[in-house]
Amino acid sequence: MLKRKRSVAIGIACLVLAGITACTGQQKPAADLPSFNSIDEAFAAVDDVLECDPQPVGDPIVPMSDGRKLVSAQRLCSEHVQVDLYPDPESVEKSYKILADSRQGDISIVRGRNWMVVDFSAMTSGSPSTKDIERLSTKLKSEYSVVGT
Repeated sequence: MLKRKRSVAIGIACLVLAGITACTGQQKPAADLPSFNSIDEAFAAVDDVLECDPQPVGDPIVPMSDGRKLVSAQRLCSEHVQVDLYPDPESVEKSYKILADSRQGDISIVRGRNWMVVDFSAMTSGSPSTKDIERLSTKLKSEYSVVGT
């Protein structure tokens, strides 16, 4: 009987490990993700898919690290959806990690090599987004995730 419990526990552990491996195996290396040369180029690509608001209300949220704002160019697509352009993939990773570790509610993210589209709708308003950023990830061949929970 002891042997049986142990084999069941090992089987469950393998399933968990297999699930983790499958999840991480789906992520593309940063070098394979699309990049943009300017915030205007990134915004135009996002606008083509999401049909951004002509004059969104508000200001972009700027991620902070060690008490300083991360360097990025930003532009709002809607009140709660913003496009961020970073100088390099490492800055994208740092910003992504800050948002992922925030634990302030669901934040939907589409990211490429040097850019991210961040949807704060669920976190700030408690309502689902009016923009389908998961579809954006398919159109721009980038990565989609929900973080912050």
